[in-house]
Amino acid sequence: MTILLGDHAFDAARTAVSEKHAEIGGRDARVIQIKGVIEGPSTPEAVEAILDAILAAASDRADETPLVLRPGRCLFVRRTGFVRDVRRDPLSGAFTIHLEARNPYEVALDETELAWEISASGATTQVQTAGNAEAPLIVALNALTPLENPAISDGRRSIAYPGYIAVGETLVFDGAAARVFWEDMDVTPYAEGLFPCVAPGGATLTWTGLAEASPCAT
Repeated sequence: MTILLGDHAFDAARTAVSEKHAEIGGRDARVIQIKGVIEGPSTPEAVEAILDAILAAASDRADETPLVLRPGRCLFVRRTGFVRDVRRDPLSGAFTIHLEARNPYEVALDETELAWEISASGATTQVQTAGNAEAPLIVALNALTPLENPAISDGRRSIAYPGYIAVGETLVFDGAAARVFWEDMDVTPYAEGLFPCVAPGGATLTWTGLAEASPCAT
C-alpha cells in the first residue's frame, strides 16, 4: 500500500519503513524511520524539489502530522531528523526521515460519531471501539434545558464541570486533548475528575446533573 506522510505519498517500491517502541520523556512512544531513493527526475533541481516536499510534509514542532502505514489507521507524528543526498551520476536522490509518535497507538482514519439524547440525570448510552487499546472520547453536550454540574462517567472514571450551562450553549469534554471547553472558552482548571475512555469490548457512559433541574441535552 502507499505510505502517506501528511499529503505526501511515497513510492512504495523505493521506500522502506522501520518502527520501534521507545521510552521518551518517561513515557512509551513509537519511533519511525522512513528511507527511500528518488529516481526519474531529469534535473538535480527536480530531485531537490521532491526532497524539499518530504521535509515539509511533517512538522518538527508537534505531533500533528498523520502517518499512514497500514490501511484505515494512522499515527500522529513529528519530525525529529532528516538526511538527504543528491547524486549526479547517475542522477538520483536518497533520504532518511526520522519521526516520533508520542502516542504509540494507531487511530482510525475515520472518527466514530454517535448521537445521544439525554432526558434525565442518570441517562446512559453504549459505546464500542474496534481497537485493542483504550480510546479517548470527545463528548459535546448541547443544552436543551439549563444544565447544572454536568458529568460524564465510564463506570471507572468521571469528569465533571461544576457550573451552569444555559439553553443553547455547548460544553465539550475533550478527552483526546484533555481539555474542557464551554462555548469555546477553556474551563479545564475548573473541571474535576478524570476523562472517561472506551475500553476494548465497549463501555457504558452515564450522564449526571442536578436532578431537580430536569436536564435535557443532546
